[in-house]
Formats: sequence, C-alpha cells, structure tokens
Amino acid sequence: MATNSHLQRGVQRRMATMFLLAAAISGGALAGRTALPAPNSTAAATPQASSEAAGSYSWPVKPFDRQHPVRGSFADPRSIFRGNPTLGGLMTSRCACSYHQGIDIAAPDGTDVYAVRAGVVRIVTPDWVEVDSDGGSSFQYWHIRSAVKVGDHVQARQTVLGQILRGSEHVHLTELQNGKPTNPLAPGHIGPYADSTTPRVNAITFRLRDAGSDLLPEYLHGTVEIVAAAADTPALPVPGKWNGLPVTPSKLTYHVESFPNAQMAIPETAAMDVSHNLPATSDMWHTYARGTHMNMVQMGVHRYWYQPGVYLFKLAAKFDTGQLKDGVYKLTATAWDTAGNHSSTSQIINIHNRKTWLQD
Repeated sequence: MATNSHLQRGVQRRMATMFLLAAAISGGALAGRTALPAPNSTAAATPQASSEAAGSYSWPVKPFDRQHPVRGSFADPRSIFRGNPTLGGLMTSRCACSYHQGIDIAAPDGTDVYAVRAGVVRIVTPDWVEVDSDGGSSFQYWHIRSAVKVGDHVQARQTVLGQILRGSEHVHLTELQNGKPTNPLAPGHIGPYADSTTPRVNAITFRLRDAGSDLLPEYLHGTVEIVAAAADTPALPVPGKWNGLPVTPSKLTYHVESFPNAQMAIPETAAMDVSHNLPATSDMWHTYARGTHMNMVQMGVHRYWYQPGVYLFKLAAKFDTGQLKDGVYKLTATAWDTAGNHSSTSQIINIHNRKTWLQD
C-alpha cells in the first residue's frame, strides 16, 4: 500500500489538475450517434489478431473478466463552443476544450462500480472517487454515487465504490501514473481487451492557418498546415444512444514520397501519439485542428443531439513546402489504434514555390 506521505503529495498534485479533468470528463456524459468513416484508404487496412489480451487490472463493472463497450476513448476531444452554431462559430469562437483523460465504459444506470486495484480512498466528491495504490498509480471513477469514504481501504473486484448515476449510462475511468493520465487501453493495462476494428483516414487537406479555408492540393507553396480527418470505431458495439459513435485513433503518422517514382522525400513521421500518454501540453489545439468537435457538439447554450463528432488532426502545423523541390508528391497518412490495427490514405500534391510559376 502507498505510504501516507506519498498519498498526501499525490492528492495535492492531482487537485491542481482537477479543473482540466472535470472539463475533459463532463463532455462525455451526454448522448448521440455517428456515421462511420468512409473506406477510402489507398493502402489496405491491416487488422490485428482479435484474441483478448490480459491486463494488469480488470474492468470496474461485472463481469470482471469480460470486455465491456467503450463509448469514449483516451484523448477524444471534449469541446463546448461559446459561439453560435455556424461555421464561423466552430472555427473561431472561444471554446472550453480539452483532451478526454480516460475511457467511458458503457453500463446501465445504477450498476455497481468496483475498484480495479487495491488501495486507499483519498478523494470523494458527489460524483467521483479516487483510489491511490502502490507504485504511484491511482484511479478515478466518475459519474458514480459514492459508497465509500476518505481513508477506506478497498480491494480489487470486492469493494463497491458506488453506483452509476442516473442519466450517465457509463462510468468514466481515469488511470494516473505519478499524477499523469495513462491510456487504459494500452497493452498491459485494462483487460481482457481485444480490438479488431480499423481506424480510417477520411481526407487530407491543407490550410494557410488553423482557422483558414482549404487550399488546393494542386498548388501548394510556402508554409501550410496539413490536416487529416480520421476516426476509429469502438472495439465492441455500444448500446443505446451511443451506438456507432466514433472515437479517436491512438496514433497518426505520415510520410511524403515523390510521384510517380516513389522516392522517399520525408520519412514516416509521428504527428500524434496517445497510445500511452497525453501530449505534453494540455492545449487540445496542439493536436487537433479547428473544425474539430466532439460527438453531439455544444455550441452556445444548446447541445446538438445525434450529430457525430469530427476529428481533424494536425499532421504538421507549419509544414515548409520549400524543403521539397517543385514537383509532384504523394503524401500518405496512417491512423493506428492501441492494438496495432491501421490503414492509410494518400493525397497527390503539387509543390510550386518558383515565383514565376503563375506567369509561365
């Protein structure tokens, strides 16, 4: 069990991040539907073996040894826009935006929620509980009516921490390692867990600036932002109103090669990787491009039910086309999940930095 001094320091450290956690988690307590990504990959999807992998801890709801649907994934965007429901409001208005710092496990209201690892209860609020364990690990369970008090010793699979609150239809699980959110779907964490779905890259587009309009791929020059629209499907179908909603991939990479002779110009580069941890900065717009919004986005005072989320990722925020000779290239983006499933989409681009190009 963790020492008292460690636990006290852990509480102080994590309380400083509770505002961000609350903002990230509260967005997941609502409902909607989605359209699946279009199968437009130019490279064949690569599904991995779907056999269930054991984890270091089990699921927080019964049955413990059976995989449960996950309706919200690690690092999904959580976004509440202050502006009106217009394209301008989406692209430029102020936003209470953050990364989703855990996973949302679908379960009926009133379901008992159990500790996934033994430890000591250190935080109890009206709707969430934190349990600290050995080795700097701790777990937060959100959207539950607590049945424990601070200082209680709990046992994995035995202690009921509380019940899922009415209207929540899920428990949010945040895993922290030394105070930093960790992806519960990474191999060796929650289990059993298997995923044979394949994330997709739907489109690759280009902008002069993050809130700007799209550029033609036929004429790219100077510094541009490269954006990939990508999404994944939950490993298991989610029941009820959340059925079919997209989640984010865990990693995006890209490379550039000359076309048609396929000479590598820019090797495979990781644009985003939340397979294990969140990005170093808490600013969601470091990873996502404007135009991104969560499932059933809220704009102004209204929530827009049954509208799927849009996930736009910055492959490169400031890509200098001058690093490439003028000519034709193929840019390929690949989306991955934590199980290694992946697929790719390519976009032909023309680089023209010669000042007299339009005068020829």
